[in-house]
Amino acid sequence: MIETTMENMFEILYWFAMIAMSLMLAAITVMLFITGFKFAKGSRKGLGAGCIAFSLVAAGMVVFMVEKQFF
Repeated sequence: MIETTMENMFEILYWFAMIAMSLMLAAITVMLFITGFKFAKGSRKGLGAGCIAFSLVAAGMVVFMVEKQFF
């Protein structure tokens, strides 16, 4: 009885952590994309392009991770 309860608790904690991590990675990627546009509008065009490119690659990795984990 106790083993099953602990197992269920850890399974719930695992899924909570996976969802929280996925949301945080997505939020950071969006913020980096927005920062890249701000840099690109100013005098740091190269840095802006790098931020945008990196955020697109990171978004692809987040999508891959979410699809592999949840679907």
